[in-house]
Amino acid sequence: MKQWIGLIGLLFATLTQASPELAKLHYMTEEYKPYNYTDEAGKPAGFAVELLQQVWQKTGTTPQPITVMPWARGYYLLTQKPNAVLFSTARTQARDPLFKWACPIGYAEIVLVGLTSRNIAINKLEDARVFNIGAVRADVGEQLLLNNGFDESRLMVANRLPQALKMLTSGRVDLVSTNKTTMEQLILEQKLDPARFKVRWILSSEQFCFAFSHPVSDESVKEFQTGLTQVLASSEFQQLYGKYFPAP
Repeated sequence: MKQWIGLIGLLFATLTQASPELAKLHYMTEEYKPYNYTDEAGKPAGFAVELLQQVWQKTGTTPQPITVMPWARGYYLLTQKPNAVLFSTARTQARDPLFKWACPIGYAEIVLVGLTSRNIAINKLEDARVFNIGAVRADVGEQLLLNNGFDESRLMVANRLPQALKMLTSGRVDLVSTNKTTMEQLILEQKLDPARFKVRWILSSEQFCFAFSHPVSDESVKEFQTGLTQVLASSEFQQLYGKYFPAP
């Protein structure tokens, strides 16, 4: 009996031993509710942040600092630093070969949002080319348009989504390209009437993931993915999902 207890203890210790490699990474994110944002106390919070914390628990990784910064800055550092992780990052076809990935955090519709009061009709993506469109710099909303050959002069970039929303409400742009859920939450947060806004086109449906800079070892990414997969299959994940995405 004692031998069995010892074996079980050894197995448990092996599964929960600290992960030195995952503890050496620089974790970065942006203001992008409900996935990741800074709470009233100035600390990183949100669905993806808590999901990351659960992955750390599964992999025995000591909790690490999470840096919240403008998306363009985080995306640039992801391409330059050898030990960077950026989330929540849309895994598009163009981005796929640039980084290593652990997925999914969730799924999102990337849309073109306009004002209901404006008579904007888009029956095919080509119809959107004549409009001025706001987007967050280096965000998937901007990159999808550029990848589809949209004219740069028609795109007005902002450092954060609230700036892009202000450009829309002030009439500086006709549309904003962004994640539908995040835009809806921002509209409510700023106490604007949701009826003032309307989705004019769905650009794409994408996975949100943890993106790793290429020098991060395959073993480390695999270890992280294993922990993420375990979290996604747990009852704790169901509770976490219900917290941020309650059923109607």
